[in-house]
Amino acid sequence: MFPLISISMHNFYRVLWMAFMVAMVNVSCAQPKPAKQIPYEALRVELEQILDADQGVRQKMSSVKEEDMNAFFKEMQQVDSVNQGKVLKILQQYGWLPQSKIGEKAAEGIFFVIQHAPLKVIETYFPQMKRLAQAGEANKTLAAMMEDRLLMFQGKKQIYGTQATSMQSPDGKNRIWPIENPEKVNERRKAAGFTNTVEENAQRLNAIYNPKEELPANPVRFH
Repeated sequence: MFPLISISMHNFYRVLWMAFMVAMVNVSCAQPKPAKQIPYEALRVELEQILDADQGVRQKMSSVKEEDMNAFFKEMQQVDSVNQGKVLKILQQYGWLPQSKIGEKAAEGIFFVIQHAPLKVIETYFPQMKRLAQAGEANKTLAAMMEDRLLMFQGKKQIYGTQATSMQSPDGKNRIWPIENPEKVNERRKAAGFTNTVEENAQRLNAIYNPKEELPANPVRFH
């Protein structure tokens, strides 16, 4: 025979309540946490405005007088600084947003702000854009442009021939940055969605293109 255990009604309800609370905690822990709600529409509006600011200041370049260039570049840097602050806050909170959720224009807003950012920023966020481009959620042509920009900033040869610079050019003229395996560059450009050849792109950029161009002996590492 087991001994009888005497328990008061007060203690009985107390034990019952504690068991109930433990069960509720276990159920709560078992429930998946709701996914963070991303305000895509509000972000779309903000990013489209950011793109307008980024491109708007650059469209003024052709009409700026030579004596006003320093003031213009200062204005452009100020716009870029403000835009980078806004976009980096978005990326830190939500990551690179899929194009299907925010639209092409807003997606371009993210791209151009990061494309015009320092090397460290591009190194940090380009992998996210590349993954989305491979999944069809970012523009693969723009991703190719950013990859070229990243490689140039790192002092390496680019892949698609999208980048030109006059830095370290012996005659100070704009030149297409050296390209890896230039004999295949137009095939790579076509696969990435470009509609022109590297030669046509050089003409568009008013840049000299030499397929045999080599990296400078001491390439500048952009910051």
